[in-house]
Amino acid sequence: MLETVHDLRSSFRTLLRRPFYPIVAVSILALGLSASIAVFTYINGFYQPFPGVEGRGLVRMYGVTEEDAFQEIPYLDFLDYKEGAGRSFEQIAAVQPFYAASVRLENMTEVAFLEAVSGDFFSVLGIETAIGRGIVSEDDRPGAEPVAVISYDWWQRSFNADPAVIGTTIYLNYRPFIVAGVASPEFLGSAASFRPDVWIPIAPFKDRYTRWAQFAENRDIPLVRVYGRLRSGTGDEQAVAELATLALGLDEAYPREDSRRVRLGAPTWIDPRARLAEWPTVRLMMATAAGLLLLVCANVANLLLAVATGRQQELSMRAALGASPGRLVRQVMIENVTLSVLAGAVALALASPLSVRLGSYFARPSVWGANVSREAAIDLEVVLFALGISVITGVLAGLLPAIRASRRDLVSTLRPDAVGRRPRRMLGKRTPGVHNTLVTTQVALSIVLLVVAGLVLRTLASVVSLDPGFAYDQLVVTHVSTSSTNLEVEERDHFFRDMPARLAEEPWVNSATVADYPLLSPHMSADLQLEGQDDPTALVYSRVIPGFFEALGIDVVQGRGFEAYDTIGSTDVAMINQALATRFFPGDHPIGRRIWWTQADESVREFEIVGIVRDTKTQDFMSEPEATVYFAYPQFRYPTGSALILATNIDPGASIPSLYRWLRDYEPHLAIVNVIPYRRVVSGILYTQRMNAEMFSALAFLGLVLAAVGIFSVMSLAVSRRTREIGIRTAIGAQRTDIGRLVVAQAMVPVGVGLLIGLGASFAAAGLVRGLLFGVEPTDPTTLFAGSLVLIVAALVAAYLPARRAASVDPIIALRQE
Repeated sequence: MLETVHDLRSSFRTLLRRPFYPIVAVSILALGLSASIAVFTYINGFYQPFPGVEGRGLVRMYGVTEEDAFQEIPYLDFLDYKEGAGRSFEQIAAVQPFYAASVRLENMTEVAFLEAVSGDFFSVLGIETAIGRGIVSEDDRPGAEPVAVISYDWWQRSFNADPAVIGTTIYLNYRPFIVAGVASPEFLGSAASFRPDVWIPIAPFKDRYTRWAQFAENRDIPLVRVYGRLRSGTGDEQAVAELATLALGLDEAYPREDSRRVRLGAPTWIDPRARLAEWPTVRLMMATAAGLLLLVCANVANLLLAVATGRQQELSMRAALGASPGRLVRQVMIENVTLSVLAGAVALALASPLSVRLGSYFARPSVWGANVSREAAIDLEVVLFALGISVITGVLAGLLPAIRASRRDLVSTLRPDAVGRRPRRMLGKRTPGVHNTLVTTQVALSIVLLVVAGLVLRTLASVVSLDPGFAYDQLVVTHVSTSSTNLEVEERDHFFRDMPARLAEEPWVNSATVADYPLLSPHMSADLQLEGQDDPTALVYSRVIPGFFEALGIDVVQGRGFEAYDTIGSTDVAMINQALATRFFPGDHPIGRRIWWTQADESVREFEIVGIVRDTKTQDFMSEPEATVYFAYPQFRYPTGSALILATNIDPGASIPSLYRWLRDYEPHLAIVNVIPYRRVVSGILYTQRMNAEMFSALAFLGLVLAAVGIFSVMSLAVSRRTREIGIRTAIGAQRTDIGRLVVAQAMVPVGVGLLIGLGASFAAAGLVRGLLFGVEPTDPTTLFAGSLVLIVAALVAAYLPARRAASVDPIIALRQE
């Protein structure tokens, strides 16, 4: 113990005596480790439990199909599982996230995001309340007084943290709810991408959201997230067996095409389907982090070897004075581990903002409100990972210097020219030294990182250049709802046609229009019977007001657009896009053909196709345009909410405050879900490509810097070792350019070998990268050439300074020093 303390003190004195190399080594280790810790934090987030709940015994129930192993559960099936699984479960609860409601206040209306929960939800998850109570079973019954629990953040933001809010009435979609409690600040909802402001029981939720109520009556529609708390001593297998028996009974009573299968899983805050969807990125991130750590190890090992070479005589003198090989190894390893622990502490501090930055990509803005940033939890597991990986990295990087330090060839190492030992040979040929081998490794790993970065950058460029079929640079979009106004259903047509017409008169607005859903967002689909087709076809549709296509710059290529007289009572009309016309009416003239739509009440509406419009991306920015049918909005009963889209003649971002003010003046109790420039919508859609481009570019740049530092340090060491040789060459007539070329050529040999190995590894990793790419092949020659060129230039720059130093050696001084 005393020897270890003495070695530790000696290590600190040694590091302080030569601060340059320790600072460089700690910096390199910290940069590499911080990137690895950020990647681990990102991956670790997939397995984190809910914040603010009691996790012991809590499980999530999934439906299982061949296509999806993590489905939600039909609502009626949930009720049957809740009723029949009493032997294995204490309680079972359900939640429906991702809804919004208008909240009417005295002078205006705001929008709150909500989750509808079953009566046992708060007790099943063990959710505490800051004040008041949670929702209980008695609240989730028909006829019960509607109650709500509000979030701690909303309580502070909109109610000034006033405890008197308990018992007051809030109006959600113009329906009164009594505030029963405020959730604890730790509980943030049931989905990592969504921050609800309020929780209400499912019973009153069904009364207001009638479409959801229809879905809830259909046992074929996966609908709600289901959580259960196992009884003490009950295992997952026993619970699954009981649920399987219940599922078999439901199949007999309510048969469907696929038999019911149920599984249990950990109640992770991030949905497991997100993990599956992001798996191509995750596995490449893991491989990249591992490669970067190897790169860091190689670089630091080179630095430490250079330091050890300079200290060889010192260590040999210690050995001559009686220090054992084990003592020397321990001394060097303690120094290296000390460096790695310091680097791990710095890396942990750097990893937090890096993780926050990584999580920020998931805050995808949309007209429905932004998906929030993913939480970056630097928890105990992350700290232990940082400590462990830093120590392992330090040990690996210091292993070769420690082994060299233990050599006992005292005569050779105490000679003045010990650092200039002859290179080793095998079968008569010179073998590459450890330093050159490490440089080769660094270059190979760096070229792989550069190629990956180049591929994802080209992918980003490809998707950004995609044409969605309409000019979105000057567009602003919002979703507005009349649910908290006094408007009757019959008045909504005038409201949603008058509002854009009045708005278009503003000097900062070019045009304005309304649709049920904005482009580049999820749309509804329906089984539509096209004339000439034997069976109905599921097609995406959108309802738009007259002037919609003109406002968005979408050309009508055949026939006519919607007109002001296309209203209820006139002939039902429809328009189609070119993709639908090409697919279902090839070589035909679709104008005048018919579309039949069977309504919910079994009545059939017949629509006449009056026009064809240019293709646009309706839902997915990166897919080919879908076959889409457009209907005249005024020929339907308007719902409470619609999308408002306007083209501005000023910067779209600068128009947002003006639009808010205008809408508040036009109707103070109009609920405004979100106001956002369309270009931010597109940016949100491309979050994966933007994240990959920035992340892998940063890692590639770091790898390039590390490789350059490695080449520089090795060449500097080589020049210092060959000072006498260079002096002799100069003395017998070698020119400075000859000496410089000699050093650069020596540097480029391991670089060339590493380049070839790295390109081969890039080809081998093609399958790993392919899932992240769009519009570019993993073996794209332009990217491979560009990556190689960047690395060669960096290598030449790194070798330039040592070469210049070698070329300036004074032969007299060099020979006198030897």
